[in-house]
Amino acid sequence: MRGFSVWLGVGLAAAGAFVRPDAIAAEPPEDFSTYSPRFEAVRIRDDEAPEIDGDFSDPAWSKAAIIDEFYLVEPEEGGIPSEPTRVYVMYDEKTLYVGVYNYDREPDKIVSQLLARDSPMQNEDSVRIMIDSFGTRRDGYFFATNANGARVDGLIENNSLLRPEWNTIWTVKSKIVADGWIAEFAIPFQSISFDSALDEWGFQILRVIKRKNEEIRWSNIDRTRDRIDLTNRGIMTGVSGVKSGIGLEAQLFVTGAGSYDWELDETDFELDPSANIFYKITPSLTGSLTFNTDFSDAPLDDRQVNTGRFSLFFPETRDFFLQDAAVFEFGGRLFQEEPNGLPFFSRKIGFVNGVPTDIVAGAKLSGKAGPASVGAIAARTGAAGGFDGQYLTAGRASIPLLGESKAGVVFTHGDPTGAETNTVGGLDFQYKNTSRWPGTLFADFAYIRSFSGGENDHMAGADIAYRSSRWNWTGRFENIGEDYDPRLGFINRTGVRRYKANFWRAYRPENSFIRLAETGVYANTITDLDDEVEDRFFGGWIFAMTEAGDEAFAEVERGYLDIRAPFDIAGVVTVPVGEYRFTQYELNVGLSDGRMVGGRGEVRWGGIFDGDFLETEFSVSLRPSKHFTLFAGHEFAKFSLPSGEVDIHVGILGATIAFTPSMFLKTDIQYDNISENLTYFSRFTWEPTPEREIFVSFGHAATIERDNFPESFRAQGSSLALRLGNTLRF
Repeated sequence: MRGFSVWLGVGLAAAGAFVRPDAIAAEPPEDFSTYSPRFEAVRIRDDEAPEIDGDFSDPAWSKAAIIDEFYLVEPEEGGIPSEPTRVYVMYDEKTLYVGVYNYDREPDKIVSQLLARDSPMQNEDSVRIMIDSFGTRRDGYFFATNANGARVDGLIENNSLLRPEWNTIWTVKSKIVADGWIAEFAIPFQSISFDSALDEWGFQILRVIKRKNEEIRWSNIDRTRDRIDLTNRGIMTGVSGVKSGIGLEAQLFVTGAGSYDWELDETDFELDPSANIFYKITPSLTGSLTFNTDFSDAPLDDRQVNTGRFSLFFPETRDFFLQDAAVFEFGGRLFQEEPNGLPFFSRKIGFVNGVPTDIVAGAKLSGKAGPASVGAIAARTGAAGGFDGQYLTAGRASIPLLGESKAGVVFTHGDPTGAETNTVGGLDFQYKNTSRWPGTLFADFAYIRSFSGGENDHMAGADIAYRSSRWNWTGRFENIGEDYDPRLGFINRTGVRRYKANFWRAYRPENSFIRLAETGVYANTITDLDDEVEDRFFGGWIFAMTEAGDEAFAEVERGYLDIRAPFDIAGVVTVPVGEYRFTQYELNVGLSDGRMVGGRGEVRWGGIFDGDFLETEFSVSLRPSKHFTLFAGHEFAKFSLPSGEVDIHVGILGATIAFTPSMFLKTDIQYDNISENLTYFSRFTWEPTPEREIFVSFGHAATIERDNFPESFRAQGSSLALRLGNTLRF
């Protein structure tokens, strides 16, 4: 009878824990700007670990720490949510467990349209967990799910960039119940890095109720800060004595790949093993090795046609380089939107003049060493495109300062082409203050110097910005020397100075279908190093977003361009030397993807280069069920100039079929009429367990002459690859 009484007590305690709460337990704080809630995580025995099945019936959940004090950020900052949320947190020796009970009086109206891995959760009923396990208040780990149990993970970088390309081993299950939906997370400590000496981890929980457009947060109750901002995150204490084995992880792969050249009638087949090895030198410092690295699962780059004078930027998508990518971040806001001058860009390792090359071997060190964040990478590339293989190295270190700021250095050595002996070194300071003013003040500074082929030159820049719920402004200055040459970075324009500023006012009307409106002005001037104007733009815009999440944008811009060397638009129409003045207009409308059918349309028109310009972009997304997502987009640009005309078309089709959260097929088809290249790429991924992977890809390339379809269709090459992967942890 005594045993029965114990279990009865546990059952009653659990039942009491999961009764729907009626209101927030505590009085709202008077000042949300300094509000930083905290809790102590509860430790359970290893043999008490719950089954991750979207069901709180395991007795261990009744022991967990409870978080139930949540506040609105949208539509009313600091308001009381329409539905309660209760979170349970506990851990054992190897795993952090988080359970979220998302109460909802109308569970049949829960928006859950997505199922595939790393689906965008912006327009879903969803839960996000963010962990700052180093206490940086800038960088962290991101885990999210919806009521379907879709897995989304990523790296938070500098409070402003989420890298969903990063994947790790973890488990989540969700279930819709009579009074809402439940999500259970299990995050192994071996899947993240952490400072074992840190007794307080940054922790944030965020929930979205899409049909009501409610954004609900546990901490960071400030709508001027992004969802992934960790500046004023909550605190989790009590995590100690956890283990991540001996800290060794081996990702082992074998890939069989075949290709067929339709023009040469040649077939090629390769069987390649590859491996990534990770060793936690300390819980916060990871050493990584890669051998014969396989990037067959990297998605296609978005098709772009260059209509300007300067080279295009393509983001990093490869797993090995995304691991601890935040450690290598440099310069803060200076390079977030305009990467020109970036001293280190990992995509330069493994690409030579845009042509992929093998990475024979690579080593990386990343994480925390005392208070400093450190990162170092060295790689040996194979020969490609007529260039010999190279040894390439880069390093980055930064230390926290003044509570929210940091300062650091960056270093690179090597040239992917081997044409020059190239070395780059730089310093940066990233200042942030959220406590002195109602909003946030940013001030980012950087100085970088390159030494290449006997020449040396520098780049210097400063970006100062203020963000609040009403008044916002930015000021920026950059000076880039003529011979500044970061061969392992990104540069597309040298010998210039940039002066840039903007100012805008935000409005949040009460009792209106408009949730947010903005009006603003901007100016952007680029000169040569003698301060002679080369480019000048100034204009204004208005923006509005409805309670349903639909958006509208309008802009007018007056521009001036001093073209000092002729260039071709898309290689077709020549723009001669001269001075050009013009006015352009833009209208942009977007429909929320929270509906089954979403879409966006944009049109920009006006003058350019003494002629006329028209650009349109339209896209539509369709989600008939959680298993299917379809996307279609078309971009069109027309230049009518005295020297000639050119029409540019870029078409994209995409589809995702999600059989389960761990089995899905993604397909992309892209075409543009300038290169006349058609690419088809399908990727099938199945994870029978979080540690195992079966990956199949099929690609096909063809050319289609833009004026002679379908007779001009000509197949170029097809490829098929099968990769088997297994992760071993010790």
